[in-house]
Amino acid sequence: MGEDQEDDGFDRIRQQYPPIITTAQVAELLDINPRTVLMMASDGRLPASRLPGSRKFHFFLDDVLGTLRQNMVTPGPAGAVEQLEVEEEEVAEAPPARKKRASTRGSARS
Repeated sequence: MGEDQEDDGFDRIRQQYPPIITTAQVAELLDINPRTVLMMASDGRLPASRLPGSRKFHFFLDDVLGTLRQNMVTPGPAGAVEQLEVEEEEVAEAPPARKKRASTRGSARS
């Protein structure tokens, strides 16, 4: 185990997954849709490798875990909580979504 892996809290994950993992395994690990994993790999948010001429992504488990480690959510100042509450109120005041009308195409009218 390398220096950066010692006592980082990801030992159980390393025991459950191989060193190189698939898109499906990354999706399972992060609890996100595989398409999201593909988009994140394509735009560089998740480090990935691809063999020349292949469309399939390969992910190093330690790179995925490193990305998680680098993007840890930390508590912010008290104002950050107030800002979230304001945004929730704005969402609550948004007009309700319009309902779709039932299609009358193909129905018999009397």
